Amino acid sequence: MASIRSLMTTQIVTAHPLETVADVARRMSSRNIGSVLVLDDGRLMGIFSERDLLMRVVGWGRDPERTRIGDVATPSPVAVDVNAPLHDVLQLFRTKRYRHLPVLDDGRPIGIVSTRDLLDALVDGFERFVDETRFKREMAEGADPYDHLGGSYGL
Repeated sequence: MASIRSLMTTQIVTAHPLETVADVARRMSSRNIGSVLVLDDGRLMGIFSERDLLMRVVGWGRDPERTRIGDVATPSPVAVDVNAPLHDVLQLFRTKRYRHLPVLDDGRPIGIVSTRDLLDALVDGFERFVDETRFKREMAEGADPYDHLGGSYGL
């Protein structure tokens, strides 16, 4: 059974609870990411996402230059174990409507997985399935599935 280890992003971006929202948002923007893990001494304290920025900072009229991430991040976020089956993680995304989940190994954050990561993997897998199915069909029909590449075979 496949686990989340194969899909998670391991180059996580983190923030300390005392950092300002503005600093963290700039870091998120420059790295084109939608969330950061909030860590204190290596322990997962929260997760801060674009949605938190919208709902808890902008929506409440808070000053991003003075608001601390630790005050507006989602505290004690649901996280998944690195060996969690993909099916279980998909169920969490679907039933709880999460967009990002921290990935833990022995309680330590080692990655993050997003709905986009899972969608990318599903699309890649589906494209491979379609290509393999087409190849098998063409072989069964006696066609050369590589003929579209051009060239001749000894002519």
